[in-house]
Amino acid sequence: MDAPPRLGARRGHIIRAAADLFAADGYPAAGMDQIGAAAGITGPAIYRHFDSKAAVLAAVFDGIIDAVTAAPGNLPAGTTGQDELVVLIEVYAAAVATRRRLMAVFVREVHHLPPEHRARLAERQRTLVRRWRTLLGRVHPDWSDEVIRTTVHGVFGMLNALGTFDSPLTDDALASVLVELAARMFQLPGQV
Repeated sequence: MDAPPRLGARRGHIIRAAADLFAADGYPAAGMDQIGAAAGITGPAIYRHFDSKAAVLAAVFDGIIDAVTAAPGNLPAGTTGQDELVVLIEVYAAAVATRRRLMAVFVREVHHLPPEHRARLAERQRTLVRRWRTLLGRVHPDWSDEVIRTTVHGVFGMLNALGTFDSPLTDDALASVLVELAARMFQLPGQV
C-alpha cells in the first residue's frame, strides 16, 4: 500500500532539506533536529519516514541515481547503439548539471552509507555502467573490453566530478559541454 500523498510529500521535503544541509556543511555536521527544522518538522518526526540519518542519506543518493538513470522514453525503432548512448549521456549530463550541489554530496559523503545501502547503490551503479559499456561496445566493436571499461569509467569520473568545482555556466550550457566532452571521450562518430 502506498503512503498517503501528504506523507510522500513530507518525505520529499525531508530529503530535499537533508540534501541541502549535507551539501552545505557535510553529512556529519547535519543533525536530525537541523534536518527536521529545515523540513518544517521536529527532528524526531523524521523517524516516521526514515529509521536513521543514514537512511535519509541513502534516500538522497537514490534521488541522484534516479535522476541520472531516468528512462529517456521510447526510442524510435531503428535507434542505433550510438543514438541510445547519446540520449543516456544527455540525460545524465542534464541531471548532474541541475544538481551540482547534490553531486558534491554524492562524491564526498558516500563513505557514510551503511553497508546495506552502499551495496544497493553499488549495484545500481554497476547496472548503469554495464549498459553504457554494452552500447559503447556496439559503437566500437574493435575496442577491447578493457579499453571500453576504462573509457566508460573515465566519462563517469568526469561527469561525477562536477560537484567538486563551481562553474559559472548555466545548467543548459554546462550540460551541453558535458555531452560534448563525453562524446569526444567515447569518440562517437558524427558527434564531435
